[in-house]
Amino acid sequence: MNSYNLSQAEDLMCTLRKFYQTVRIIDVKSRLVIYEELGRSNSENKQDETPVLSNLILSIQKNAQKLEAPITIDGQTCILELILSKSSDNDQVSFHYIKKLVFIDSLTNLHNRRFIDKQLPINLKWAFQNRKPISFIYADIDLFKKINDQYGHVVGDHVLSETANVFKQLFRRKDGWLARYGGDEFLFCLPSINQKNAVQIADRLRNAIAEKKHYYGRGGFYVTCSFGVQTIDHTSGVQTVNDVIELLDKKLYQAKRKGKNKVIS
Repeated sequence: MNSYNLSQAEDLMCTLRKFYQTVRIIDVKSRLVIYEELGRSNSENKQDETPVLSNLILSIQKNAQKLEAPITIDGQTCILELILSKSSDNDQVSFHYIKKLVFIDSLTNLHNRRFIDKQLPINLKWAFQNRKPISFIYADIDLFKKINDQYGHVVGDHVLSETANVFKQLFRRKDGWLARYGGDEFLFCLPSINQKNAVQIADRLRNAIAEKKHYYGRGGFYVTCSFGVQTIDHTSGVQTVNDVIELLDKKLYQAKRKGKNKVIS
């Protein structure tokens, strides 16, 4: 849930008005519109940074695109509606931000599960049609529940964000894409990368995570990640996202069983 106090909500609305022709807040219980702003979208704002919201639903209507997201404002449960007319001169610019809102994880700024479900089948199809290997790396932060229990969820979120930053710094975009699968799990997709090279990439990531210190109070701590690596091709019988994750889960389980902070392929 996207939670805000009144001041934060006002700032959010001020920003969103730059990108959408209609910004509306609806009270869930009464279904009354408690806020509405019209006609403020314009192309001059394309360099501004739009906020990232979670749990968005995108609907395509005849003459408009609409996004809906649950939010709370000072404890009041509401629905945020963002509407963009297809006839807008700023359609292409705003559609870029719609895609960002829908497909980006708000905490890590990585692709999210919705992106995985959309993009992974496309990559599989391409690899199989072109008789190319496609590799996946599945990473999981070791003992993450213990970190949350010992230091609190704010520190846990910091660890997730910093882990994602390490991955982004080391992972080359030309090799594929990186997403947060959910919780403390991350998925790397590597089209045309064979198993040997995928394992080398995973081991480089593993070392970097283990060497990074996370500061807390006057001290700090280190975390590690376990990695499962799976390379498939057109003969593997894999068809869906779930098929891929099932194979990777087995490798990740072995890495955990063997003492964590391991790469298993």
